[in-house]
Amino acid sequence: MLLLSSSTEGFEMKRLLLIGTAAYAVLGSAAMAAEPVTLWFWGAPPNLQDAFEEVLVGPFNASQDEYELQIEFLQDVDNDVRTAVLAGEGPDLVYTSGPSYIAPLARAGAIEPLDAYAEQYGWHDRLLEPVLDTCYQLDHLYCMPPALISDGMFYNRALLEEKGWEVPTTLAEVEQVMDAAIADGLYASVTGNKGWQPVNENYASIFINNVVGPARFYEILSTGEGWDSAEMIKAIEESARWFKAGYLGGSDYFSLNFDESISLVSQKRSPFFFAPSIGFQWATNYFTGDAAGDFAFAPIPQMDESLPYPIYDLGVAFTLSINANSDVKDGAAAVLDLIFSPEFASDMADVWPGYWGIPLREFPTNPDATGLTASFLDAMADMTAAVDAGTFGFKIGTFFPPATSQVMFEDIESVWLDRMTAQDMLAKAASAYADEMAQGLTQDLPQPSM
Repeated sequence: MLLLSSSTEGFEMKRLLLIGTAAYAVLGSAAMAAEPVTLWFWGAPPNLQDAFEEVLVGPFNASQDEYELQIEFLQDVDNDVRTAVLAGEGPDLVYTSGPSYIAPLARAGAIEPLDAYAEQYGWHDRLLEPVLDTCYQLDHLYCMPPALISDGMFYNRALLEEKGWEVPTTLAEVEQVMDAAIADGLYASVTGNKGWQPVNENYASIFINNVVGPARFYEILSTGEGWDSAEMIKAIEESARWFKAGYLGGSDYFSLNFDESISLVSQKRSPFFFAPSIGFQWATNYFTGDAAGDFAFAPIPQMDESLPYPIYDLGVAFTLSINANSDVKDGAAAVLDLIFSPEFASDMADVWPGYWGIPLREFPTNPDATGLTASFLDAMADMTAAVDAGTFGFKIGTFFPPATSQVMFEDIESVWLDRMTAQDMLAKAASAYADEMAQGLTQDLPQPSM
């Protein structure tokens, strides 16, 4: 055994004491470290991941020291999130591709009701009620909708000016321009479902809302009756007429995606791109420099003079919920509150226009904005005013339960290709909707004023 002198023994005791103090400090620091709040998101490209860091992650983490927001980008986020959350695991903040995906998670008790947080943070006062209502299911608020979207008509300002074409507001006017574009060797419009067949739903939504009208569409969805009405049949047949006339990307509909379509619009190879307002996010790759202000958004031209104009179909691109098994629910709610703030909406409009259409009652304006940000802010002002006034329709991807939605994007393609009649497609949709209504999978709908 080693014998220590009194002086050596005193030194050793001090050394051990210092080591213990340092260890305690390390342990204490670890204990006081910010708790992670996790979010799995879709595999956004690097520039948009940087936007996330700049506008959300950095500001949230700097605003307090209790929580640390951590985001992981996944290519198959919907399936990954659903599988993990239903197994009692997964991220603290739960991403889905829209309110129609919420009911199964809520029924399973996998996500947390947000009613108390909505009261705490005043979300009802801050947000557009019809949009927030999309997240009310099974008598509770189970999600938050960060992305108000609507189908509309994107157009290239410069091309229309060069050709002497006015921005159309009626069916006759838009078809006249599209016919002239075809005669000039251009696409009538560019769009396509390459890699993502649910794109078809956009055109089902456009024609049903603008031919059937929001009031009648609300009645059909509320009662489950009238799917085979003359108005519904006409809407589907009109979409088929446009497809066959080459108005939806000509012969290239099945070989184009949104990114390629917007590239063609930027090259002045087509005047129009009919799509949801999230299209602005792809335009950032093409409408740059002096051409940044050429990409604009307008309502779908009036298809029936007996219906009001404009009609914006109300949609939600995705939702965020809180995992029922999260240990940091309060931290997750604080992240949501930051997302639903005017500051976040304004900052995201500068770096990621189109996707983050936060449904604020008063969406921020910026008279100094230019380019795509200015066009997006104009679009949000118009959509926000329409929703606030109750003059809105219903976007299928937001309001239809899964099986019915699948009929609308799969079988409408069969109608376009003459493999199914509009009547048969709508009978199939009616059957699917009745089954899902009986299972309690249909949503309570906000009622339009028209």
